[in-house]
Parts: sequence; C-alpha cells; structure tokens
Amino acid sequence: MAAALMGTDHYVYRQDGRVYLHKIGGGEPLLFLHLVGASGWSWRKVVDQFAMHFECYVLDLPGFDHSDIPPRQYSMDDYATAVLDVMDAAGLEQTDIIGARTGAILGMILAAEHPERVKRLVLNGLPYWDKEHGQIIWEKFFLPQFTDTTSYHLPVNPLTTWEEDREKNPALDREAWQKAHDILEKSRLWSRLSEQGNTGYDIQAIGPKVTQPTLLLFGENDVLRRSEQRAHSDIKGSILKTIAGSGGLTFDDRPEEFVGEVLDFLESKQ
Repeated sequence: MAAALMGTDHYVYRQDGRVYLHKIGGGEPLLFLHLVGASGWSWRKVVDQFAMHFECYVLDLPGFDHSDIPPRQYSMDDYATAVLDVMDAAGLEQTDIIGARTGAILGMILAAEHPERVKRLVLNGLPYWDKEHGQIIWEKFFLPQFTDTTSYHLPVNPLTTWEEDREKNPALDREAWQKAHDILEKSRLWSRLSEQGNTGYDIQAIGPKVTQPTLLLFGENDVLRRSEQRAHSDIKGSILKTIAGSGGLTFDDRPEEFVGEVLDFLESKQ
C-alpha cells in the first residue's frame, strides 16, 4: 500500500473470521475505516502522507478484500464490535478515526458507545439519516441496483466488464475498476446485506451522544450534503467543511485538499 514508507500486514483472528490490517508510520494512532464495497486500498492516495505524522491502521472491514466473509449477516453494531476487536488486538486503547460513508457511521457508533476509545473523528460523507429516511434510500437508490437474480437467493449487483463500464465512463481508472470488480466478485451478497444494515441504522439517534472533536467533511457535489447541517447541529462543537469540486469521497477525488483539511484538524489543540 505504501511506496515511500514500509508498512506491515497483519490478520486479527476472530470467531467470525480473519480481519486484515495494514500498519504504517509512527506516532499517535490513526484508524481508517472504509465504506461498504471498498477496502483499505481506497485510502492509498492519502495514507502515506498521514503516516508521516501518525501510526496508521488501515482495515479491510469484515467481508471485504483480504478479510473473511462472516458466516452471518452483520448489523452496524456487529461491524463496530469487529473494529473494537481489532483495536484490542493491536493494543489501541484510544485512537483518532477517519471514516468514509459506512466507516463514518462506525466511527460515530464507537465514539457514542465507547467514548473512551475514540479521541477525535474525521467523517467524510457521513450519511446522517434516521430509520425512515434510510429506508427511503434503501428502496429508491440501492434496491434498483440489484438486478442479478440468478447468482444468489437475493438479487445482487451484476458483474460488468471493463469495456461496458469504460463505455459509460471514458475517464474510468483501470486499476481502481479492477480492485472494485475483484471486491464485488467476492462480496456481492455480503455488500447487499451490509447496505441493508447500513440504511437500517438510525444514525441521527446517536449524533447528540458524540462529544469528541469532530470534523465533518463533504464534497461540494455530495448528495448526502442534504443532512450536513443537521449533523453539524447534533454533534456539538463539530467543524463542517466542504471541499470544492469533489463528488463526495474527497480522499479519492481531492486527496491533497483532504489531507490538508484533516491534518489541520488533527494537529490543532482541540
């Protein structure tokens, strides 16, 4: 994962299977949590820069990329327990967390339910919905994507070819496409089940419980910005930043701006 710095690869063995962890850098701990359908690889454009200041712990959440698929469906609380198990195995009594989408939800859960374990939060594209609005997102956005009815007992995302996707998006990056394709091929059913657990979680219920210093980062064109002001109001003392020109995952499409904003926040005296 790193070019300039050497990292180490680890597996944490749990009853539900192995969880992969990449460790790089030195200093205070910083934990990276990715979104559903991705992996720790998604932080590749920024992690080296953070590793110059922090000891970075980059997970593949259960079911994705190098980590094993658990034998049962996970709720967001189950994912949070898995992250705590990894922290315990790595000796992390307390850490800063950077989370994107689902990873941001997990950061919120850990901060609210285990406040002694979380020092500061950076939440990129937090989906700040309640159960009612999460169900709407599930039915209107996610369900229509699951068009393959032949591979599992539930409809899942279809597997498309590079040529098909390249025709729709000529700017598509081949390496990123291949990684996403490989993860999807392994975890199509798991991704569907995880998205259902994601949208079924009442995130707004735990917002007021978060007391740690929190940076809310949204891309200028992120559809989830519709709830950014509610999140900013509920998470007392939070800082809200918008990165111009970003579609939402700012660490990927605006990595330099992302690193600058996050380092300013983490290195402040909060």
